[in-house]
Amino acid sequence: MAGKAIPFKRSLLLNLTVGVAFFGVLMLALSLFATEQTVARLSGTLTDQVIATTDARIMGFFEPIVAEIEIASERTKNGEFEDFPFAELDAYFETLINELPQVSSIMYSHGNGDEYMLWQSEDGWYSRLSQPESRGNIAAVRQWQTSQDPRPVEEQDFEYDPRVRPWFIGAIAKLEQLGDDSPLLDRIHWAPPYRFFTSKEPGITASLAHRSSTGRIIILGFDILLADISRYTARLRIGERGRVFVLRGNPSSPDGLAIIGLPADDRFDNHESMLEFVLSPPDDFGGPVASFVGAALAADGDYVRRALRFSHGDETWWGEIAPSELRIAEDIWVGAVVPEQELLAGLPNTSLIVVIVTAILLLLAVLRAYRLSHRYSAPLEGLTQQGNRMQRLDFEPGEGVESDITEIRALSTTLERMRSALQSFTSAREDLRIACSIRDQGLPTSIPVPPGIDVHIWQEPAEEVGGESYDAVAANRSDDGTPTDVVIGVFDVPATGLAAAIGGGQARAEFRAATAATGGDLRSIASRLDRFVREERPALRPLRGCLLRLDDRHELHVLGFGWDPLLHRRGDRVERIHTAEKPLGLASGWDTDDTQRVRLETHDTIVLASDGVLDAISSDRKRYRLEGLERAVRASDRGDAPSLVNTIVTDLREYATRIRGDRTLLVLRVAGNPE
Repeated sequence: MAGKAIPFKRSLLLNLTVGVAFFGVLMLALSLFATEQTVARLSGTLTDQVIATTDARIMGFFEPIVAEIEIASERTKNGEFEDFPFAELDAYFETLINELPQVSSIMYSHGNGDEYMLWQSEDGWYSRLSQPESRGNIAAVRQWQTSQDPRPVEEQDFEYDPRVRPWFIGAIAKLEQLGDDSPLLDRIHWAPPYRFFTSKEPGITASLAHRSSTGRIIILGFDILLADISRYTARLRIGERGRVFVLRGNPSSPDGLAIIGLPADDRFDNHESMLEFVLSPPDDFGGPVASFVGAALAADGDYVRRALRFSHGDETWWGEIAPSELRIAEDIWVGAVVPEQELLAGLPNTSLIVVIVTAILLLLAVLRAYRLSHRYSAPLEGLTQQGNRMQRLDFEPGEGVESDITEIRALSTTLERMRSALQSFTSAREDLRIACSIRDQGLPTSIPVPPGIDVHIWQEPAEEVGGESYDAVAANRSDDGTPTDVVIGVFDVPATGLAAAIGGGQARAEFRAATAATGGDLRSIASRLDRFVREERPALRPLRGCLLRLDDRHELHVLGFGWDPLLHRRGDRVERIHTAEKPLGLASGWDTDDTQRVRLETHDTIVLASDGVLDAISSDRKRYRLEGLERAVRASDRGDAPSLVNTIVTDLREYATRIRGDRTLLVLRVAGNPE
């Protein structure tokens, strides 16, 4: 049985008084806990901002190096430096080092170990040519002030072979793994931090291997000093005593961490003092950074990014580290530490504030309850009536709720907009249902095919119903009615909803009429579709699609307009059948004849996919593309067409986390030879 109803005035007074009192007691009890949480959030926010800024600056430190490596690789591809001309190499690489102060030296090497190296010291420039295979430990060395310096090249005994250096080995390995056609950014190798052979200073080497026009393997290496990173991080502070630093290693195993970007410290007043600590473990450095790594991280176990509280000396500190966005390595971390005292300095006494505010609110609640009951009763009743109308799906406009309370008037307006939105949504869902029905009714229930051919088409429309559709017409039949010549059309209309469903139906109708009128000639069908779109149905422009014609001799003709290449699998080989890029319906007209002819053999397979398949995006924001489709086709067995479609669809759904637009997939497979 329902409880006894009480007047709104008494209910409001009771609830406001009890609610404010309970809220005050609760806030008073939680004030200390809230203060600690506030400090944790302040620490996290502050360290997050500093870490993000530091990481962005460090990324800006490395980005020009990547650009210059790309420029240098293009310059060396033509083979002009393959004979190691000292004067030309000195002039070219001197300019690069002058433009990139973060680069200390540059190496230009051949795959057999021959290497030219340029670096700058306090007494000028040095060029060195090492040829370990042909000259052993004898290196040609030249010291100069400018590239036109007349000083001769001297021979020195120098035991060095670049083929054993990590930057050389890593660049060659990436070239062999990814190949020459892979993106340049993926082929750049970033050697882990180490001490350089020549200068003995700690640093990182960015290297890239490629093939010149003569077929020779060329390796470029750019040395970057870690001391340059430390010069930046050592200038950063959080407040008075907070610090910023860069680590390398795994934070879940703090014993293996090493500092590559030093925090601010009075000890680092020159280059030599920085070199003493770069690549050292945090314990050797000491201070709050060592306490953070040795206490907070070690006790945290498997590290999850968040602000951690730790003790240093007789003080409480907060610290946090985050993975860097740099692509040079997966184990670079940017960190920050700050004393809790500096975070608490600006916080008020929350306990006293809670007591005062609670008392004031309690008094105001009692005084205001009487007035609020009169001001709210009538408007709330009107809002209730509006809600009841929406529940009954009564979409007829009603009277607004009159009130001098802004929020109640706004709520009344919101409810009215919700009513209108529900009405529009109901109408839109009905339109989508009709669009789906029109599209489904227009698609063929079966695909006529010549003997020995297996065809399967899979289509999955977008939620809003896109413009992809298909049709198949038997241009010729034998005396017994068996199709001997079949034309298949796949179309993509630039529309959604009802417009897409109707447009797709119009395109299919004109396709059928054009096929019957032209006897199945693909170019004539495309020309007629082009005129139809330009002159009669401009809303269908631009019309993209692909036409396929297959006869009982298993000869396939393909004509596409603005469609991606098809795949042709024969045995273990998968090739692409390219189509014309120009769609139908453009003002300039369509007169391209890029019809492709393929003679199909037993077990040959043709695969056609729409943009919805090829543009599917994975969790790491990479598209499926033709490469993903080729991978799925290669990995499939040699079953029938429906089996191959199921294999590709399964692979697509495992790969993609986001798919937009309609998805259409056509698989045509030759099951046997024509008689």
